[in-house]
Amino acid sequence: MKETNYQYIIAGAGAAGLSLAIHMIESGLSNDKRILIIDKTTKNENDRTWCFWETGKGKFEECVIQQWEQVSFISPKFHKKINLLPYRYKMIRGIDFYEYCKNKISKHQNITIVQENIVAIYAEGKVKTVKEEYNGQFIFNSTQINKTKDGRYHQLLQHFKGWLIETEEETFDTSAATLMDFTIEQKNECRFMYELPLSKTKALIEFTLFSESLLKEEEYEHELIDYISKKHPQLKYRITEKEFGIIPMTDQPFNAYEGGKIIHIGTAGGATKASTGYTFQFIQKQCDAIIECLKNTTSFEEINQIKPRRFYFYDRVFLRVLREKKEPAFKIFTDLFSRLPDSLPFKFLAEETTLMEDVRVLRSFNKSLFAGAAIRQEITKKLIKPVQ
Repeated sequence: MKETNYQYIIAGAGAAGLSLAIHMIESGLSNDKRILIIDKTTKNENDRTWCFWETGKGKFEECVIQQWEQVSFISPKFHKKINLLPYRYKMIRGIDFYEYCKNKISKHQNITIVQENIVAIYAEGKVKTVKEEYNGQFIFNSTQINKTKDGRYHQLLQHFKGWLIETEEETFDTSAATLMDFTIEQKNECRFMYELPLSKTKALIEFTLFSESLLKEEEYEHELIDYISKKHPQLKYRITEKEFGIIPMTDQPFNAYEGGKIIHIGTAGGATKASTGYTFQFIQKQCDAIIECLKNTTSFEEINQIKPRRFYFYDRVFLRVLREKKEPAFKIFTDLFSRLPDSLPFKFLAEETTLMEDVRVLRSFNKSLFAGAAIRQEITKKLIKPVQ
């Protein structure tokens, strides 16, 4: 008879779900617990890439395929190669992460992985799939089930199309990753290119936008072709992999814990930074907080407090500035990277700065632009009424 009762159920086996499983294993919390991981796919394809910056060696260092101490920022009138130290910009391929996690999990007989499509998750601790119903003492949910967009908040999308290409000749400078190249046509949006060199003949090139709606597939492809032909004229290359992704950029509250037996994780639990879309490292901080709650049997409410409250305000104002388009997006990022010491913007975006460092960062922006957006944001906040 199929077992349906578990202490912990992890709904979703993406970055958040598998990260939490590894955190549980390495903390020893999984030793005497029956754990179920549910996902609709087998996670046997390289469906995405995660890039992030951190100091020292991280929990998933074995999965890092490349890392850089320098990144390039390029805009129409400014170009800078930035020294990230003490941070390093790291890249993990989805397939390497999945295989690493599944290999570790396979050594623990008390952890079961099933491939089933989740239909519903219930507050009383039940997960319904197309095949079965499972009961859990706690459910850690990384799916978007039961969460809809609220039009009272800023709702932008970060969407991107990337090609991993290989060239016949040595082409790429492996000493630095291109973090943002704004020299492409902006079309009154925030549009930029990544170029992440894995070797002199291999690179991931990605076209990224911050906007309210998606493009047609051929538009992403056209931008990639155009960029490669202009930056690397007459380059002979072949596409070995493609990836496409959509990340929500919203100030809508996504609390990790709202009572009951469900703890939301990853994007579903607010781990995605609203103003940048970066998620992977915030997932690790969230997992650390969950482990502490489980170890100390304290309320999961503490997970909602791991992000300093002032950063929510910064993100809301930044999203308003992007949406109102009173200044080109590339100008905003140019101010950030041109007026500050190299690593400070990254420390700020990682939400690891002191209040005094925040002040220094905020002074780098167009003061009237951001002050006006902040005032309008506060007025809007007072007008927003909670949903009954």
